[in-house]
Amino acid sequence: MSTKADVKGLEYIFHPRSIAFLGVSSNPANPIGETLIGPYLEHEFDGGLYPINPKGGEWRGLKIYPSLKEIPGPVDSVIIFLGAPTVPKVMEECVEKGVKVATLFSAGFSELGTEEGKRLEAETIEIAKRGGVRIIGPNCFGIYCPKTKLGAGLGFPEESGNVCFLSQSGASFFYMVRAGASRGIRFSKVISYGNASDLNESDFLEYLTQDSDTEIITAYLEGVKDGQRFLKALKAAAEVKPVIVYKGGYTEAGAKTAASHTGSLAVGDAILDAIFKQLGVVRVYSMDELIDVILSFLYMSPPKGRNVGVVGTGGGASVQIADECERMGLHVPKLPPEVMKKLSKTAPEAGSILGNPFDSSMALFDVSKFAESIKVIASWEGIDLMILHRGLSVMSNQGLTMRTEESRRETYLSCAQECEKPTAIVLHSVASTAEAWEVVGEWQRRCNEVKLPLYPSLDRAANAINKFIGYHEERMKRNAFEDKNSS
Repeated sequence: MSTKADVKGLEYIFHPRSIAFLGVSSNPANPIGETLIGPYLEHEFDGGLYPINPKGGEWRGLKIYPSLKEIPGPVDSVIIFLGAPTVPKVMEECVEKGVKVATLFSAGFSELGTEEGKRLEAETIEIAKRGGVRIIGPNCFGIYCPKTKLGAGLGFPEESGNVCFLSQSGASFFYMVRAGASRGIRFSKVISYGNASDLNESDFLEYLTQDSDTEIITAYLEGVKDGQRFLKALKAAAEVKPVIVYKGGYTEAGAKTAASHTGSLAVGDAILDAIFKQLGVVRVYSMDELIDVILSFLYMSPPKGRNVGVVGTGGGASVQIADECERMGLHVPKLPPEVMKKLSKTAPEAGSILGNPFDSSMALFDVSKFAESIKVIASWEGIDLMILHRGLSVMSNQGLTMRTEESRRETYLSCAQECEKPTAIVLHSVASTAEAWEVVGEWQRRCNEVKLPLYPSLDRAANAINKFIGYHEERMKRNAFEDKNSS
């Protein structure tokens, strides 16, 4: 297992002074240059950027060098997008140049399952180890670190956050950054490491456990290289930070696909599930669920219990969210008579369902009464958290405009911020017009701005909140157990 000194030594990976790119062409029709170097220019990386191609030339004002050795001065990092058979020779050049880390975008190695692919990967790693070069990949997209302006993808946010995402999958790497960013998540680091031929999930977990910029560790894994080391690293990480993991390949079909994708060996799902529960790792089963759960950790404080107050629009939606909350392990308590009496004063005589959930469809025509109904329910000591839901599906063809929705949206947001209980927003909509989509987008933008979790459906909100609460319940039990044994 890596020592603390070893982990500290990985810091240079995220702080290169210069980067070389192998596989770039001066031909403007070739997209590789834009794929590899474009993000670094977009983020205004302030170190040296050196495209390399034996034919030389120029790419977007940058001189293309014929080889690594022709570059003046040191090169810390190399990104390689070449055919697998040429990579061992290039790695020899990296060793001669004194490169510290090489990211292999290239595929065609052990993930193919062929003897030739395995041989090429083993030869590349042997050369790198002999020369002290660390490898990320092959079959990966490398690193996105906004703090040090490492782009890795066009259009990635320039702002840093406190969430790290570790991914064996390149597609999941891009999905997480883009889908997560659209819902308000910003990242400290995102790492795509592919086949993990050298640096693997355990190396990065050990590093992230000590990384002061990372407060929440998340991961998409297909397999692990060293089970015992991984468990130690996972345990150490989960003891100090929330760890949320999507383990791909948990079915027989998925495991076979993972083996051909990144060459990963399957881990028994029942065993893995037991390990995660024992260590306090939150397990999810899709990328969207991963993002949902991250939002609850980012924007909600731990509630004192599982009693949820529900206020929103739609009688059927009220029934459904009550079902979903109970199904996910949350409790929708009946309001006592004194609270019902106060609530009746805020509701119109017709068109509303009194109780918990409270259907405020008609109350929304008087936003002050709607706000008061939320305050009444949230102030009852029997409520631990709130879910406020808004249905737009019936409105999308009835002249819904930004102006008519704005006061309602802002009432939701101000109530959520003022009710002094952890609160999530659900916007269940079927936007059928451009105007309606604009309204949905504005809801998302404003929730991101005021740091409230916004969910697209009732069941996804209930599921994410349940896992968030479950994590904190287990932490409290573990802490109580440790305190008892230490006294």
